[in-house]
Amino acid sequence: KSVLFALSGGADSTALLHMMSRYSAQYGTAVYAAHVNHMIRGKEADDDEQFCRELCSSLGIELFVLRRDVPEYARQSGLSIETAAREVRYGFFDELMEQHSIPLLATAHNANDNLETLIFNIARGSGLTGVCGIPVTRRAQHGTVIRPILRMSKDEILAYCEQWGLSFVTDSTNTDTDYTRNKIRATVIPALAEINPSAVQNASRLTESLREDALCLEGLTDMFLEQMADDASFELDKLLLSPAAVSNRAIMALYSQVSGGSSLESTHLSAIRQLCRAAVPHSAVDLPSGIIATIEQGRLHIIEKGAAPRPPESFCVELSAGENAIPQINAEIIIGNSQTQKNIYKKSTLLYLDSAKICGMPTARERRAGDKIRIRGTNRSIKKLLCDKKIPLELRYRLPMICDGDTVIAIPLVAVADGYRASGSQDGALSVRFNLFE
Repeated sequence: KSVLFALSGGADSTALLHMMSRYSAQYGTAVYAAHVNHMIRGKEADDDEQFCRELCSSLGIELFVLRRDVPEYARQSGLSIETAAREVRYGFFDELMEQHSIPLLATAHNANDNLETLIFNIARGSGLTGVCGIPVTRRAQHGTVIRPILRMSKDEILAYCEQWGLSFVTDSTNTDTDYTRNKIRATVIPALAEINPSAVQNASRLTESLREDALCLEGLTDMFLEQMADDASFELDKLLLSPAAVSNRAIMALYSQVSGGSSLESTHLSAIRQLCRAAVPHSAVDLPSGIIATIEQGRLHIIEKGAAPRPPESFCVELSAGENAIPQINAEIIIGNSQTQKNIYKKSTLLYLDSAKICGMPTARERRAGDKIRIRGTNRSIKKLLCDKKIPLELRYRLPMICDGDTVIAIPLVAVADGYRASGSQDGALSVRFNLFE
């Protein structure tokens, strides 16, 4: 796969680019580099840009350069210089990955950076995710961020540069201890190294171990969420008897779904758990973003203020040619000629199914506990699939499961099962138009 490298010209990124150029020569991997001149350090920043141009030219690597007045952008946006610079950088990288279909972005974060992050997050009072340090990979807007030298210490990287005779630039702002990370780098890490010379490597092992624990807890949380009712509520007994590390994550996941991606502080979680322990019917606590946690019929609901929790409507409709009304969700499914649309639809989608694969009369019904759909060779939980695709809770109630017998073969606006998808020009293609009314 082709790789885009975030190149600053410092020792870390220079060493990584040199490593990857050798890898590219051996395996034919397409390598690109991207440099951002933040226009913070005047001539020094221009010299760094020129260094990166010459380095990439010597290695035969195509370089993309962005010049952006970050101090001005920070003033306009109200962000700190560090945050504004990061936003500009990753916005540029995402744009390049999309434009040139590059799936991987490599950054030169190393073991020292990981320890800095760990210390910074401890000082902020982060939870387990924060003290897991820097992940080896993470999702990007248009691909994946990889960090190939995350386990290498700064000393090992400098030794590599010396071994290969690599020159590099040094950012003068790295010595400015007004920046939090620079202060950690200049004072805290040297003090830790005096206590134990292997502090950097030990921190890498610690964060890897913690990340494995976090992944285990995430898996247990997914299992817990699988047991959640279709009205997105938790049974109080199950919630209170489960380990807090799991139930708290489940509560935060549900809140994130309802609020559109917001997160909760520890004070909010404490208030919710106290609400659950008291178990007073109709009691509630206010949460950020206009959300409330409320107790109804022995269950915890997290809903928008003013909304009322309700179970999904039950229905099962045989789908024949023409219009098939589904009044329970105020929608219709049109089989056959479904090109015509009216302006009263809130959501509308057209999909094509392979009629040769459908054994009997297709039906549409409500989502049920344990429903799964086979996608890319894997039976996916539909509940989790709707969460992953960030389908709003109020819309999940109203999406019908299109079935062939007991098998879910399609979910409008979401997915079509393996083997059932057809194109509009394909013989035997069954057109299915789903219209959801206001």
